[in-house]
Amino acid sequence: MSLLIRNKVNLLVCDMAGTIINEKGLIYKAIGSTLNKLGYPSTNEDIKTWHGADKREVMYRHIKSHYKSPNNKYILAKVNKAENLLITELEQKYFEDNNIELIDNKLLDFFHNLRTNNIKVALNTGYPKDFQRKIINHLNLTKSVDTWISSEEVVAGRPAPYMIHQLMEQCEIDSVSNVAKVGDTINDMKEGINAGCILNIGVLSGADNKEDLAKYTNLIINKITDLNDTPAADNISLRALFKGLEI
Repeated sequence: MSLLIRNKVNLLVCDMAGTIINEKGLIYKAIGSTLNKLGYPSTNEDIKTWHGADKREVMYRHIKSHYKSPNNKYILAKVNKAENLLITELEQKYFEDNNIELIDNKLLDFFHNLRTNNIKVALNTGYPKDFQRKIINHLNLTKSVDTWISSEEVVAGRPAPYMIHQLMEQCEIDSVSNVAKVGDTINDMKEGINAGCILNIGVLSGADNKEDLAKYTNLIINKITDLNDTPAADNISLRALFKGLEI
């Protein structure tokens, strides 16, 4: 946490799945199976591009790519059907089968320590906003964070910077030089870069690997709670990508 304090971070924007939530990679499997059911098979290379992106945008682009001259009304109807199937499957797997948990049992203490040190905590996601709210309620996160936003609520999801800028407005943060982004995907890191965040922190608890994340991060850690001051410094690799970064 001293890294955040030294760099005058007042807002930590956290991705959800793979960063603060362990959902065992089910989201990408569910998107793939949903698209396959509708006759739009995907490859491993396709799936890699989905990491951290708005789920509806992912399905729209994938379905559209299967047509040489797509009729947008037809495509949107297919996307609506895909989104409904996806949410139904995820609700079953996440809530009824209980395949979702916090990434670390110390996460809520970590958030409490951040907020005690005047660092606000915000969540952002590529899930639809109603589903995001269900996850937050299911894991009892409402009192442990300051605010949250879904990519459904902005013009475009990651890697566009709009969610971060909206969260800054909600938290009354004037400058991106006081904002850090943490996430498990390249799209998370690109979002932070596009928003102008002072720190972009990659975690290895989710979708993308160290080699891919390292191209876009200031810091790579095993999981978000490693930002706490712990003896686990050997698990942390630092890359100063911005002029004046204090590490």
